[in-house]
Amino acid sequence: MDSPTAPPPLELLHRTAAELAAALDVRDAVTSVLHAGRDVVGTNTCGVALLDDSGRLLVPSLPRDGGALVGLGTGLPVPLDSATPSAEAARTLRPVLLRNRVELAARFGEGPGRGLNATVLALGEHSWAMYPLVARGRLVGVLRFGMLREGSLDAEEQLFAATLADQCALAVERARLLEDARHAAHRYRTLAEVGSLDVFTARPGQGMTSDLPGWRALTGRVDVRGRAWQADVHPDDLPEVLDRFYASVRERSTARFRFRVRGLRGWRTIAAVAVPVLADPTDATSEIVEWVGSLDDVTERTRTRRQTQTLHALTAALAAAGGYEQVLDAVLRACLDGAGATRAILTVAEGHGEPGLVAHRMGRDRRRTRTQLPDMRREEVTAFAGERGTFPAGAEGIASVPPQVRPYFEAGAGAGETSWAVLPLAARTRRLGTLVLAFSAGDDPAEQTADGREDEDREFLLTFARQAATAVERMQLLEQQRSTATVLAEALRPGPLPAVDWLVTHRVAQTSAGVEVGGDWAELIPLPPGAHPDEQDRVAVVLGDVMGRGARAATVMGEVRTQVRTLAHVDPHPTAVLRGLDALARAGGGDDLVTIFYGVLGRDGRLLAASAGHLPPLTCSTGPHYLDVPPGVPVGVEGDPRTEVVDVQLDPGSALVVFSDGLVETRTRSLEEGLAQVLEHFRETARGTPAEIVGTLVDRMVGDGDGSGGGGGVDDDVTVLAVRLR
Repeated sequence: MDSPTAPPPLELLHRTAAELAAALDVRDAVTSVLHAGRDVVGTNTCGVALLDDSGRLLVPSLPRDGGALVGLGTGLPVPLDSATPSAEAARTLRPVLLRNRVELAARFGEGPGRGLNATVLALGEHSWAMYPLVARGRLVGVLRFGMLREGSLDAEEQLFAATLADQCALAVERARLLEDARHAAHRYRTLAEVGSLDVFTARPGQGMTSDLPGWRALTGRVDVRGRAWQADVHPDDLPEVLDRFYASVRERSTARFRFRVRGLRGWRTIAAVAVPVLADPTDATSEIVEWVGSLDDVTERTRTRRQTQTLHALTAALAAAGGYEQVLDAVLRACLDGAGATRAILTVAEGHGEPGLVAHRMGRDRRRTRTQLPDMRREEVTAFAGERGTFPAGAEGIASVPPQVRPYFEAGAGAGETSWAVLPLAARTRRLGTLVLAFSAGDDPAEQTADGREDEDREFLLTFARQAATAVERMQLLEQQRSTATVLAEALRPGPLPAVDWLVTHRVAQTSAGVEVGGDWAELIPLPPGAHPDEQDRVAVVLGDVMGRGARAATVMGEVRTQVRTLAHVDPHPTAVLRGLDALARAGGGDDLVTIFYGVLGRDGRLLAASAGHLPPLTCSTGPHYLDVPPGVPVGVEGDPRTEVVDVQLDPGSALVVFSDGLVETRTRSLEEGLAQVLEHFRETARGTPAEIVGTLVDRMVGDGDGSGGGGGVDDDVTVLAVRLR
């Protein structure tokens, strides 16, 4: 094994061990191992293949000085489950020695993916040795030797190779750990530079021991070491910061806290993390020798989160408000609780005709007061707010406000207010008034700046005011609509169903929540006798639905209902009536969406039915089911000749039920689901009285099925009509 120029194996092992100990990365370790393999064993080729992250592939690792190690470190990736010497050494964690090519072929076979690859065989090698690289019981890779001679390694060479493999495995593992540490350090530095204000150290009894350049730049303080930094912390926050820190000292735990710091341009919110360093990391009760942590300026994140939460809370409060007064309370409370104001004043025009200005105020006591402003005009207060708001601060700001409102600001300043936000209450179509938020110096210091409100704060406040204006306008319009609807309700309220001696009938009509009148109606229209004997005792069964709700839908409903009655008396056939409605709709030029079920029912049970985009009716004739009435298109829509009319014979005693889509479709229930549920409920009560049928369907689907028209919580107008042949 020895050669005149090669050092003794033991000396070479010592030298290699020293080189491996100094290796800073994997390539350095591999390079030292390949040098030793070439110099001692006299290999033709020598290589290190390392297990990849997947744990399924051995990948060759190239040396650093490839020129001096020509022919070493070569090879191809080897799957761990392949029939190859390296894979077997890796799987068994035992060396594989091959003394010649015959033994190679006998043990591993020949062909692609077996034995050694053709590139290695072409080098003229005749024996090989593969040693697993194992560090702390875990496979790291495989060390391969290839010789031109037969016989592989002798006993002394095997001992050397096994020792070299052990040293190589430990060196590679150590180099990988160093690389991981370097990557972690780089990530830490990046975090500190990008995400943190400062990284700090502190010692018990000494306080801060490191410089905080970010803190100094933020506060202007020259020296923050020791306890000097505490002077910049908001006095309301400092006790809690110290309490949490002392608690973490007692518990030997990581301290996390937030506090406000007085910056050069206002208060900032800082998040801190401090990790204790123990004298003995293995003993949780050992002395704390140091604290290491980071400081992060989270002002913008905190501000954004608080503003988003405020807008969401305002949306929820406005959605829950049942009337105008509740909307005013919700807006003013959100000004105090979410926007951090000391006082809020909502000035808005109220009343019909010539509305007057009214100021609604709310302060710390959360009580709302109402004051008439007869000497002010809406144009004056909206001009003061402008389109983008006005933000006066201090005495100079008060001096800039219009003389007619200046006394209000002077009185506020006397009560401790230091700045104000005068915001326009601008809805989609008009300006309603103004929203004024008053702030004191100690109310929300994280939001105060030396030069008034920051741009981000102003945008938030303007968004807040727009949301409030939309809600106020909506509720004002709704109150006005309710007044109009009261008159309409009396005029359009359906009268009792006509008495028909051969029918039993019942109807329920409910309007959506908060609306007095709706766009649904259902009725029976006694028809005049026709010329044919089969056209004597007949009624028209009608259910119509105008899309929308409130006064507009009710007005259209009244017009269409009158048209149906008139057309039914001229020619009651479904084709004639629906064609007439189409013609009238096109002539009127309206764009209201109207759907109708129209049927002519005779004493003998014969039913002629057609639909203009409406849902099918229910019947229990031959068993509960939906009548297959072609849906058609809504009234006035082109393309439907209205010739599809169902002609069906209902059994004596059968029921016919028509209903609007409000019965089946809601925000949380699809139309298909609703239709299936209605049919299931109808099966249970199909043989009951019309009152029982209607009551069951309404109670099960929407509630309030007593026929009173209460409709508590209904998403849409709900109308159901049931008739039963005697």
